[in-house]
Amino acid sequence: MEINITEDEYTISADKLVTGRTCVIGQSGSGKSYTVAVICEELARKNLGFCIIDTEGEYFSLKEKFTVLWVGSDSNSDIDIEQVNLTKLAEKAVKEGVPIIFDVSDVIDYKKTVKEFVAALYTVESKLRQPYLLIVEEIDKFAPQSGDMIKEIDEVGRRGRKRGLGLMIATQRPALVNKNILSQCGNQIIGKLTINNDLDAVKIFFPKRHDLEKLPMLKPGEFFLQGDIAPGRIVKIKKRETQHKAVTPQVIAKAKVGIEELKRIEESIGKSTPAETAEKEVEEVKRLSIPLKVPKEKAFELIKKSTKQFGLFGKESPVSNFHISLYPIIECKIKYVRKKIIGEEFREITSYFDGIKGNVLDISNGFSVRFDVSNLKELSQQEISVLASFKGKELTGSELENATGYSESIVRSSLQKLSERKLIGSKKVGRANAYFLLSKVESPSIEKISHNTISFEEQKLSASTINPEVSIKQISNFVKSIADKAEIIEHTIVYYPFYKATVLVKNRSKSRYVDAITSKIIEQI
Repeated sequence: MEINITEDEYTISADKLVTGRTCVIGQSGSGKSYTVAVICEELARKNLGFCIIDTEGEYFSLKEKFTVLWVGSDSNSDIDIEQVNLTKLAEKAVKEGVPIIFDVSDVIDYKKTVKEFVAALYTVESKLRQPYLLIVEEIDKFAPQSGDMIKEIDEVGRRGRKRGLGLMIATQRPALVNKNILSQCGNQIIGKLTINNDLDAVKIFFPKRHDLEKLPMLKPGEFFLQGDIAPGRIVKIKKRETQHKAVTPQVIAKAKVGIEELKRIEESIGKSTPAETAEKEVEEVKRLSIPLKVPKEKAFELIKKSTKQFGLFGKESPVSNFHISLYPIIECKIKYVRKKIIGEEFREITSYFDGIKGNVLDISNGFSVRFDVSNLKELSQQEISVLASFKGKELTGSELENATGYSESIVRSSLQKLSERKLIGSKKVGRANAYFLLSKVESPSIEKISHNTISFEEQKLSASTINPEVSIKQISNFVKSIADKAEIIEHTIVYYPFYKATVLVKNRSKSRYVDAITSKIIEQI
């Protein structure tokens, strides 16, 4: 069976693509994700089974035309990724060749979820041995050149072929990808690359140097196709049939074809059983947290004393429901570029974010907010970037264009939004308007969110665990807006311990907390 992904109708073997090892590589703007989507469309058209690990929520628009199962956290997704039984999902996918969008863009611990699903796929394929393709977007997040990789993906790369499980990996930065997994790719679809480190990473695929030297000159949508699927040629990727990226989910939530089939698949997969859910909840309590410093007895006495209405001699109010409460914090390792007098350099920092409110935290000596992001809620990445450019200065529109690299129209619309939110003011300076931050607004910067690394331990506590509400995608958008080429390269959910009690004050029940590290009493977290 052949499929066509090019404008000139050059066909490639579907068998070699589905069960082989393929890399799709191209820097930002080259059309890498667009090409992956075209491949997905062709596979869906031929009723060939595949699963794409979607880290940015880019591929759900495939449902516009094709029968694809969208597993994600979005309210419009077909199946809730947090509730689905991953083993049953893998079995159904392989047995019936179900195309799946495995959307982890809003999953906090997305690496854990991907690890579990890939392991389930590999186990199922070890028994069934039916052709199925696993596509992993942004492979550098799961198999980095430096740092821990998901071993299950490496196992698929090395041994999946015999089981019928193919692997396609995609990345903008091949230099950041584990070289063992990159070297296993017998098929290559490589677009424009200009960074020397990335060109060095892919030169293993180019025995002829003059072919490698063509990569910086490729236009968007042009890719070097070679390996088992083609004898080395530059092709132009054909037009997508479904919309790319910024598509409103509500428009495509209900597929026009195969809706009854999707319902049957959803019902047959089902959710995790109550026992499985309970087991997950127990494991949540065993997650990493800061070791307790305040004994339970001392915390209880502090709570009781805090309820006295008239100092030391007042009457204590009743205290009930006293227990440890674990509050979610997201530890992020961030890489960004710092410009120097000559050239630039990559730097890494660690930051801690409130898993409920999204604020940048300082937890070096108790729980406190280092940077309040409440003023930044509902702002776009561009608007935050404009805000971050002020750094205590007054700037004109043209100066903000130079600082951000944005067009005049983007800067103008951003300034209008920031002004409406009363985050900036303006005044006339000559013929131009000069803009400035209002006194209560703090300009975000990468330096203000840097934090020393904290040591955490696995805690096996009888405790209530608060589930995170802030997505890593939201944090990522904030980080990208305040530093050049900034990205979260690793994140972990950890927990901060509080003692929580219900107290009766003036005939009303209120929650009160004791910081289990500093013994500070807090009315609300």
